[in-house]
Amino acid sequence: MHDWVKVHLKAYSGASVEERRAWWITLKWYFGYCAKKELGEPTNRDNGKIFWRDAVLCADPEDWQKAQWGDALKWFFEELAARDVAGAKLRSALRRRHLAYTTEKAYMGWLRRFQAFLHPKEAMGSESADVVRFLTYLAEVQELAPTGQNQCFNALLFFFRYVREQPDVDFQGATRAKKRQRVPVVLSTREVTRLLELLPTKFRLMGRLQYGAGLRVNELLRLRVKDLDFDRGQLVVRGGKGDKDRITVLPSSLVDLLQLQLEQVRALHVEDVAADFGGASMAEALARKFSVARAELSWQYLFPHSRLAKDPRSEEMLRHHALENSYQNAIRTTAKKAGIEKRVTPHVLRHSFATHMLEGGADIRTVQDLLGHASVETTQIYTHVMKKPFGIVSPLDRL
Repeated sequence: MHDWVKVHLKAYSGASVEERRAWWITLKWYFGYCAKKELGEPTNRDNGKIFWRDAVLCADPEDWQKAQWGDALKWFFEELAARDVAGAKLRSALRRRHLAYTTEKAYMGWLRRFQAFLHPKEAMGSESADVVRFLTYLAEVQELAPTGQNQCFNALLFFFRYVREQPDVDFQGATRAKKRQRVPVVLSTREVTRLLELLPTKFRLMGRLQYGAGLRVNELLRLRVKDLDFDRGQLVVRGGKGDKDRITVLPSSLVDLLQLQLEQVRALHVEDVAADFGGASMAEALARKFSVARAELSWQYLFPHSRLAKDPRSEEMLRHHALENSYQNAIRTTAKKAGIEKRVTPHVLRHSFATHMLEGGADIRTVQDLLGHASVETTQIYTHVMKKPFGIVSPLDRL
């Protein structure tokens, strides 16, 4: 989004350089607000109205500021968003085929980057050769990882097939990103203990459960009440990577805390039912299938958001799960506070779970199943960061 807007704003001749710089600051504020509040696509005028009402007017701006901010939004909606044929058509095609909202956001993001790369040429007039040049640029200039380039490939392939209506399009000839072997960042047990102890109360149980069950961050946030099986000591992960379900361990040390969390979820659910809410948010296809059940307690998120929010697609008032950005920021901030001089993200807790399980003697196939890896080769990377086996000594230590 940012690159696409910047390149058009830079080329716009209807305002001075100083005005356009001020507009860009306002638009970054607006985009950040949409992301933070999870309002959905910034090109939606309703989101602009919400931003103006809840952010701009609440800031009590002076008249010149209000005029400047209003001009920035007016340019964005009238000069850019209103003429965005490619974006509107791609979003419509994605929703007709009921793709996940996360996929929609990712594919729209790649279209924006492609549009910025093409400028001043329009995406609706692009050719397969343009995509080949873009993919090569990502690999050679941007040095993008293979996973990112593959996602871009899939996004633009979808765009050409279902928006441009070119089912036989071919992107052959693009330079492929080089696959890089990366050793995962892993925390020691002492570092994990310090991190989890210092996490703010709001996020402490989330951090403990992610580490204790080896979850991806999205798997953690999307857990629902019905996914906890206390009798069997199991946690059901639904719709994980590759849309696969799996069962992982439910730490017995967290049972009492999870029971308390469920009581809080139950109390919040009573308030939501009284407010006649639409239910818990879920994928569109799932929402159609379980339109009534989504309002039941068993379908509520284990870690719900503190406020009801409007669904960016259906516009219903729903209870979403806790925000990923808030949790990520809490992990990063706490790691610094704990004096951990490593690049710590929530995913590091999953890496640490896998490594500590292997160091504790767990079979690699068992760890593979708990993590939900399709191939044991993916799990084997953790053997590279395990503590050195007993008896192995560096030759330096023998001098």
